[in-house]
Amino acid sequence: MMTVFIPKDNMKTHKGKKIVFKIEEGQDPSEVYCTTYQMRNFYAQMADGFFSSLDIMNYIQHHKAVTMMKKGYRVLDVCCGRGLLLPLIRYHAKNIEEYVGVDISENNINEQKRRSGVKKIDDIDTYYPFHISHVIAAVEDMDQHLNHDSFDMIVYTSAIEHMQKEAGFKSLECCYKLIKENGILFLSCPNTINKKDPYDTQYAAHLYEWDLDELRVALDEIGFTITDVFGLVGKVRDFEKFIKSTEIHNKENLQMIDIYNRFKQYLPTPWLMSIMPILFPEAAAEVCIIATKKSKERRLF
Repeated sequence: MMTVFIPKDNMKTHKGKKIVFKIEEGQDPSEVYCTTYQMRNFYAQMADGFFSSLDIMNYIQHHKAVTMMKKGYRVLDVCCGRGLLLPLIRYHAKNIEEYVGVDISENNINEQKRRSGVKKIDDIDTYYPFHISHVIAAVEDMDQHLNHDSFDMIVYTSAIEHMQKEAGFKSLECCYKLIKENGILFLSCPNTINKKDPYDTQYAAHLYEWDLDELRVALDEIGFTITDVFGLVGKVRDFEKFIKSTEIHNKENLQMIDIYNRFKQYLPTPWLMSIMPILFPEAAAEVCIIATKKSKERRLF
């Protein structure tokens, strides 16, 4: 059953800042708490035949996250939006115990009533073989509405960049509180280095884009252990520049470069830029970090 808990907060603003769909021209991003703009629905994009490397990347990362779910898991989907995980869970991890989605926008969550965001689901109770519930709240406050140490896996994809850095950091602290010891955090966001200012972002809907080093430091400080890092997607010009740079031309990487050039001969660019950056996260425009919760003695709140 889909149960929605709605806090009394005014969801047009939060902590004195505006909640907006995206940053409009002339708008001061420092006055914005977060944006509610969602990633494109890759199911619909693929079906329509119009898709980019971002759609392919998002499909792959959601599929990967679902393959890591095990029987009986309680899964938390942070900034769940239209629930792009749900169709994949239904087919590939249907024996999880529960899916809980958190989002600041009720309108975003309402899209989960449609299959893959397109076709209306008549009866959610029978359509999904696991329990579904939702919390409408700012993710930096979600620990106030959910039980601590209760989730086996937290999926937090392409969303932390839609809020101020401080709120993003607090949301990661909440993830630490909510996840079980040795639970899995699946986190992804843009990798934006050499930022000219805090609001120098790749996309207009983003507020603050972390880079890989910042995320490593933050996660370690909070109490997570990073177990793996993957590049998710690359920009052609930047990735080509990286591939040609002499600093990576050691024996092992040269073999990878040969593979890249071979793939380049066959794979269309959107697929190429969604696959090869996996091997070179430092050159990727977006990264995925898989982390686990350290023992409780390592971090006290």
